[in-house]
Amino acid sequence: MNKKQLLISLASALTVSAGAQTANTYVSDLAVKRADQSVVVSFNIDPSNYSVPTNKAVVLTPAIVNATDTLRMTPVTVAGRNNWYYHTRNNEAGAMLLRSGKKEPSAYRSQVPYKAWMEVSDVVIFCDTVSECGCDRRSAVYPVAAMDFSPAVFTQDASMFEYIEPNDTVAKVFNLSGRANIVFKVGRTDIDWTYKANQAELDTILSTINAVKNNPDATVEQILLTGYASPEGSYAGNERLAKGRTEVVKKYVAEHATFPASVYKTSFVAEDWAGLREWLTTSPLNDKDAIIALIDDKAIAVDKKNDALRKRFPDTYKFLLANVYPMLRHTDYVITYKIRSYYDVKEIAAVMVSNPRNLSLNEFFLLANSLPKGSPEYDNVFFTAARMFPTSDVANTNAAYSAINQGDLRSAREFLGQVQTSAATDYAWGIIHAKEGNFTEALGMLQKARSGGITEAGVVIDQIKKITDPSREIRMK
Repeated sequence: MNKKQLLISLASALTVSAGAQTANTYVSDLAVKRADQSVVVSFNIDPSNYSVPTNKAVVLTPAIVNATDTLRMTPVTVAGRNNWYYHTRNNEAGAMLLRSGKKEPSAYRSQVPYKAWMEVSDVVIFCDTVSECGCDRRSAVYPVAAMDFSPAVFTQDASMFEYIEPNDTVAKVFNLSGRANIVFKVGRTDIDWTYKANQAELDTILSTINAVKNNPDATVEQILLTGYASPEGSYAGNERLAKGRTEVVKKYVAEHATFPASVYKTSFVAEDWAGLREWLTTSPLNDKDAIIALIDDKAIAVDKKNDALRKRFPDTYKFLLANVYPMLRHTDYVITYKIRSYYDVKEIAAVMVSNPRNLSLNEFFLLANSLPKGSPEYDNVFFTAARMFPTSDVANTNAAYSAINQGDLRSAREFLGQVQTSAATDYAWGIIHAKEGNFTEALGMLQKARSGGITEAGVVIDQIKKITDPSREIRMK
């Protein structure tokens, strides 16, 4: 066999995959492994397959290389007859020497310490055909494996998320509510405009109504006024006061807001025990728990509670009468209005800036889909929707997707903490775990998501399995 034929045969032998054996193979069962803090290269070599001229030798030297570093391992020499005798007399300790043509299959194994620069590198075999005198040398390099011990990194982009389309097809009906602490004198239903802050409190109701009235896209459907009286006095008298005070406030509002009479609705609560109870829960009074128990006691008729309170807690009652009961004479209001629908994305974008509360989840979704998916503007639409609909599972889940897309996993966790568990939230948690490198937890959540119908979960599962597969670290060439 001439030199050219020898090198061609060597190339065929050295590039076979690990474990493969074929006719005319010079190196078989090639394996590269990383064990603890070392790298091991092993293979079997049969010198009977070599036909080397008597005064020449083939030297095979496994090595680890990258762009700047090279580490050669223990060489193995297959020598012709005369060259073999020469090396036998002069062979260096640790070198592996085989005689060409002799059937002496041998196992090669060389181990070197793992170095940081080997994180991404190649394993090659240098093949040198040399004469006894060293004056004639032919060389070749055969790549046999690629090593990549860099940390497994999960990659994610916006295409992994199929945002949930809202199905809020009902009319956009909103409520604005508040409380006017209009202070009425004991036993009176007329408003004293100079008393306390009555004028300012009534103007609060009007300013809220006008904010809706001045919105060209809003239609007021109902203004509900509910008057409350404090518990002192007879229950029948308190009913009269609560009802009369509500009518007085209604008359004032109707005169200044100019809505049809059908818009106004009224109700009243004769004695505001709920308001008193709420105040007591955070009060410093020592006997507050006993008073709360009295309020909650259904065995005491509502028209008898005030007398019971006065008799059981006379000192505290005097304090409540002077300092708390006035606050229980108030008027609550709820303004119910409807906003027209928007269909043009430019108009929706303008409304999101000026008055985002006018938008439905569907309109937010329509606007988002007009923007590049995953862009900051796209994600901001879903963040705004979540602020406007803080109790919506759809809004919070979509916002969690956008937070993950921006790398803000803390906010994503907060959004997901607001919603009920679903296949979509399982998927989001799976992505979060994967981005944090918790691949075991990620696979568990993603498998649940896939079972729940999230098809994208399968793609992510495949990626995680690929980057966590130990075989990715050493790829045979």
